[in-house]
Amino acid sequence: MDYAQVLAAVYRDSLDGIVITDAATVIRDCNAAYAELTGFSREELIGRRVNVVRSGLTPPETFREMWQALNTQGRWVGELINRRKDGSLWISFLSITRVLDEKGNVSAYVGISRDLTERRQLEERLREQSTRLDALLESIVAGTLMFDVYGRCVVANRRISEILGVGREALLGQPRSRIEERLRGLFADPDVLRPATPAGERTIATREARPRYFVEFWAPVRTASGAELGQLFTYRDVTREVEVDRMKSEFIATVSHELRTPMTSIKGALGLLLGGAAGPVPEAQRELLTIARNNTDRLIRLINDILDLSKIDAGRMELRPRPLSVEKVVTATLQELEGFRQQRQIEVRTDLPPGLPPIQADPDRIEQVLVNLVGNALKFTDPGGRVEVRAREEGDHVRIEVADTGPGIPPERQPHIFERFSPTDGATRARGTGLGLAIAKALVEQHGGRIGFETEVGRGTTFFFTIPRAGAPATPTAVSPPPEAPAASPAPGAAPGEAEAASPAYRPRRPTVVVCDDDPDIVRFLSLALEQAGFRTLPTTRGSEVLQLCKRERVDCVTLDLLMPEMHGLEVARRLKEDPETRNIPIVVVSAYADQHQAELACLGVAGVVTKPVEPARLLAQVAATLGTRALHDGPPDILAVDDDPEMRRVVELILTGAGYRVRTAADGREALAAIAERLPDVLVLDLLMPNLDGFRLVRILQSDPRTARIPLLVLTAVDLTRGERSLLELGPTHHLLKGPRLQEEVVKRVVDLLGHRAAPDPPSPAAG
Repeated sequence: MDYAQVLAAVYRDSLDGIVITDAATVIRDCNAAYAELTGFSREELIGRRVNVVRSGLTPPETFREMWQALNTQGRWVGELINRRKDGSLWISFLSITRVLDEKGNVSAYVGISRDLTERRQLEERLREQSTRLDALLESIVAGTLMFDVYGRCVVANRRISEILGVGREALLGQPRSRIEERLRGLFADPDVLRPATPAGERTIATREARPRYFVEFWAPVRTASGAELGQLFTYRDVTREVEVDRMKSEFIATVSHELRTPMTSIKGALGLLLGGAAGPVPEAQRELLTIARNNTDRLIRLINDILDLSKIDAGRMELRPRPLSVEKVVTATLQELEGFRQQRQIEVRTDLPPGLPPIQADPDRIEQVLVNLVGNALKFTDPGGRVEVRAREEGDHVRIEVADTGPGIPPERQPHIFERFSPTDGATRARGTGLGLAIAKALVEQHGGRIGFETEVGRGTTFFFTIPRAGAPATPTAVSPPPEAPAASPAPGAAPGEAEAASPAYRPRRPTVVVCDDDPDIVRFLSLALEQAGFRTLPTTRGSEVLQLCKRERVDCVTLDLLMPEMHGLEVARRLKEDPETRNIPIVVVSAYADQHQAELACLGVAGVVTKPVEPARLLAQVAATLGTRALHDGPPDILAVDDDPEMRRVVELILTGAGYRVRTAADGREALAAIAERLPDVLVLDLLMPNLDGFRLVRILQSDPRTARIPLLVLTAVDLTRGERSLLELGPTHHLLKGPRLQEEVVKRVVDLLGHRAAPDPPSPAAG
């Protein structure tokens, strides 16, 4: 092999520039790569000092170090800032070797040079980007962590160090499990840093006595091409926001109570006056009272709309969906708006095809949506026009439309039609809050549907919304009204002075007693004694039937034998007390062996014991004492109305008195307890926010006593109750009613239902067996 040729080829073809100088640094030769680096030709370089490429920007210390190394070690490696022939700069990574002759004198220097300009520029850009990234991370108010695909922490900012109380060096490079331990020590949520989805967020609280709240956000980190780099987590302190939201909720609750209660009192008083409760109303006064009542309705609707929006914003709008007949919802809506329709002189048609499937919806909220859409259609359609409500199936949904022949919606208003405080037509001819359509949109979307409109200026508008179909093939019949009344307003055009609630004819409800003994003769004897005293009895000889009757019927008391063959009386009592639906029904044991089971009976909370042989007077006295009431009503049902607001209390009293009931009143929970101790009411009408003893605590006290735990209860409040709060406010049959414009109608309707007025005669007693 000719090594000379090999070396010549390397010298000639090398990508690195090679330059050879003599001892005086005069260039004697160079390869093409070096000439290209300098911008000179090879011929221009040979014979010139190597400093021809110096820029003057390399620090003098560098040259001193270079010559010292060459003189002592014979070799130097470093960087020089050079200048090309065209004046541009380049950074040379240079390796110089000293060549000695046979006498040890310097004969030449060989330099190998590589252009580092682009590399250094890239490194500088990376340093700048890293500096900007560090500054960005430090300016982020949320604690930030990033883990690479191997689960190591590669990003941790100052804020996460402050949150965890450790330095960044204790986080960077650490495995995810180690940091997870630190986070789980701080936060109460066991799933912190363990997301169930690829991306999302949730609010978590610290374990401190006064917890701080953070929003944990997580998302994957990917390159532009989609390659996964790791996972990002941020922790933003929202303690202040949570506190503000709590204060907002408290403020709204206060506004709700302080505005709804007096407005409801005013509306109720006006309704009573217009209904003739204080005597005939002259026509001139009737007109003024009607104006006052209608404007009261407007204020109540505004309060309700604002409170609805606050619940929607806070995510606290609770729906109670059930299968509903579209026809029934439409019919109820049109009945409510009939007075307004007549006032506007508008024809209303419906197109509801037979066999239309039921929808799965909250009845109050869907009627609220329809009342808004139909009410707007009536409002914006000129007299003599037409409004049509129609429905049809649309896949898994039912589409409901409200079409009118009004002026249509101007193009400039259309993009804003569902915005808050945005009037439908941008005009002032029809006054309103501008909130109705925003609320309707939120309610429809919360049901899983969509809402929209089609309009043509000068020809009319059609609003539509879709609601999911119910899974059940038929719409169930409601046995009683929903737990909370809708805050819908009355028909705006109701005839002045029209009575808002008729006084129902009532028949006093007889207390119902289940009589159980395995001896049919004793069952007949006890039932006869109770029925002669005015009780309604449900006789049976089987313990299992007692359980069924107590769940199926409205039972006030059970008389129970102990020694029965099919199911022992103690087992019957135990099952009654374990079932939430029957645990509050008082039990009177009628047995010759009760003294042998005193401990078990005490543990079961039995209300009383009558020893066999039974004397009718003793049985009646024990049952009456257990129920805390007279055996028979000797007059109208007794209603106890409890409210700290004297005007509201008086309005409720007048409404119920006018409906034919006997009414007692109390200003707070303490007065109510005294009134209940004096005589057990047939229905308790209860406000919640009261001094001394509020409604929540009063209900807890009544729940703890078997004699009062089954009192029919109507909670009448200005507070929007959550599902959890409603579950705490239950005694016997219970309704929850929000104070609103339909107070007179709704209070009477709920009291009638609680008293059992919907039933005609008492059902026949089952045969003893």
